[in-house]
Amino acid sequence: MQGSGDGMGLLEALGSAVSDSVKGEHSPAVLFSGGLDSSVLALLAKKANPRTVLYSAGVEGSEDLLHARKYAKLLGMELIEVVLDVDDLKELFGEAKSVTGESDFMKIELGLILLALCIKARDDGASVLLSGSGAEELFLGYHAHSEKCDAGEDLDELRRFELAGLREKDIARSEKIAQHCGVGLALPYLDGRVVTAALEIPAGENFKGKENKAVLRAAARRLGLPEEICARPKRAMQYGSGAHSLLLSLRRSGAIPI
Repeated sequence: MQGSGDGMGLLEALGSAVSDSVKGEHSPAVLFSGGLDSSVLALLAKKANPRTVLYSAGVEGSEDLLHARKYAKLLGMELIEVVLDVDDLKELFGEAKSVTGESDFMKIELGLILLALCIKARDDGASVLLSGSGAEELFLGYHAHSEKCDAGEDLDELRRFELAGLREKDIARSEKIAQHCGVGLALPYLDGRVVTAALEIPAGENFKGKENKAVLRAAARRLGLPEEICARPKRAMQYGSGAHSLLLSLRRSGAIPI
């Protein structure tokens, strides 16, 4: 399926990666925002292990929680929610800062959402958590990627660069948090089979008109996800969860340690 961009070879690889992560597990779970990346994982995990449940975190009324509730019903899967308030965010920020050793505000706020989910999953006895980490880099899903595409930059080189720096940028932090909570973390998008299948497709095929991540969206449509999910634009976790504005207020007031 080299260079076809229709998502078939990629979907087979991703299905195998997800199946290997959840098959035989007594309580597998997917970190779920209702976005494209996590919805693909959710449906594949459900097919491989019907016991799979979904975990979502956010401030009440946040975009991620609203979408997670809606799309969990569409997928016919159980959703476990972690609803956060100001006091939760204050406590989680300090713990995430301590666990990760980070001093950058944005990295800490990203870490605290994962921390909240890992704590709940640990308390519930979840055996493994599937994360969509790596999908944005593999399929060039950030707004900056679209800008670089419009500027005519070498997208294949850009993708290789993004993937090479991903562990230091995000994965090491996520693994520290999961280890701290004593839960398993699986990263199907970064499975070697998935990376190989995705890299066989020219990076430019991720941009079709105004649509980005077109390769993964094609795979999602082939999988049978509702079009509403397939077409949903990316929303960064700190914004989609509703945590960012509250954390900024806490920062300005001096209520969080940074």
